[in-house]
Amino acid sequence: MRKSLLIGIFLFLASPLLAGQVHIKEARLLQGEKDFFYLKVKLDGLFFPELKEALMEGIPITLSCSVMIERDRSILWDPVLWEGVYTRVIKYNLLTKTFVIKDPPEIEKSFSSFEAFRREAQNLLLPLPTRPLREKRSYIEVRVYRRTASLFFPFNLIYSLLSPAPADFETDKARVEVEQ
Repeated sequence: MRKSLLIGIFLFLASPLLAGQVHIKEARLLQGEKDFFYLKVKLDGLFFPELKEALMEGIPITLSCSVMIERDRSILWDPVLWEGVYTRVIKYNLLTKTFVIKDPPEIEKSFSSFEAFRREAQNLLLPLPTRPLREKRSYIEVRVYRRTASLFFPFNLIYSLLSPAPADFETDKARVEVEQ
């Protein structure tokens, strides 16, 4: 009775085993031309074996990057000045044997070697709105995650057993101070 209960819990819950493998190695604010700002995020451990195997089978993988700009206050809470989500799709084209990175808006880069693709895929350069960064004592919080669609029973069980896609992950939040 207890074994079947444990097996049932394992099958119905998302596996947290891969969640701790992907980390934000570095996050910093860069100033571009004409007063544009970018957030540069370097990931570490993105291509764990299950994700790499799914990628090599031709499964496109969507990475989402959540960014929040908040004003730092010493009393009560920090008001959110701006927040947005950026998505990046990485995939392997089986016909042309190339790795592809798709960034919005319609920017696509192709790579013939996995090492060059890995280096580029782990570095995110996100454009930020300028106005919220003009606030005094503000900071940026960023996290990167991959989530599959939430399904209800029994479809969640069928999907988890039959899907070759890798498990979900979420990095810890990284905080970048905005210097005035």
